[in-house]
Amino acid sequence: MKAAALIASVVIVGAGAALVACSTTPPADGQSAAYNENRYKCFDPSMVRNFMSVDDHTMVITSDWNQAYELKLGPACFGLDTSTMIGIRSRTGVGDICGPFDADILYSDLGDRHPQSCSVTAVRHLTGEEAAPYVTAKKRQ
Repeated sequence: MKAAALIASVVIVGAGAALVACSTTPPADGQSAAYNENRYKCFDPSMVRNFMSVDDHTMVITSDWNQAYELKLGPACFGLDTSTMIGIRSRTGVGDICGPFDADILYSDLGDRHPQSCSVTAVRHLTGEEAAPYVTAKKRQ
């Protein structure tokens, strides 16, 4: 009886390890572009290092992972471009910001008692030439 229980637990642990190994295997060459695109679809609000206001409806943030994201905001965030304090608040409480209404942008000037807010209505990961002005160029080796 003890030997059967021991064998069963070894089989279960082995199956679990195999399952973990399969789930962390990188995608095949044909899938690598889609894999890279999807892994940067979202961003962690605690990893935001820079905010840039484009206009009253658009903001670009840069993450600590050197990735840029365009956020569409609504309603118009009047005064966002001149605010001295900007923050992002997740509506889900925990986790990444991926799409519409996952977060609010909070902003204020030094004299404001309460921050103003705008909803994030769309999130788009910027790549290539679109991202170039916002991200740090990688060193060539």
